Amino acid sequence: MSKQTLSPESRARLLAAGLGGEDMAWLDALDWNDAAAPPARSEAEVEAYKRRERILNTAISALSFAERADSPEGRMAAALGAHAANWADREDDE
Repeated sequence: MSKQTLSPESRARLLAAGLGGEDMAWLDALDWNDAAAPPARSEAEVEAYKRRERILNTAISALSFAERADSPEGRMAAALGAHAANWADREDDE
């Protein structure tokens, strides 16, 4: 997948929603490629994924459903939410 870039408007929405520099750098390092988001390996990572997912969803809440689904922020939020759910399912299987 090609490198995703965020528009200045998207970055401003994310900052206004509370995304910090460390989280922005983490997402930038993944090139905003939802398939590159690694599975959670610890409870601390799950909490970080949930926090990022919440902020990403807040940032795009004013967009239409189609715009949210097509945005790098929306795809990344879905991927992080899925990884958090997979961690919870893993715990249920034990």
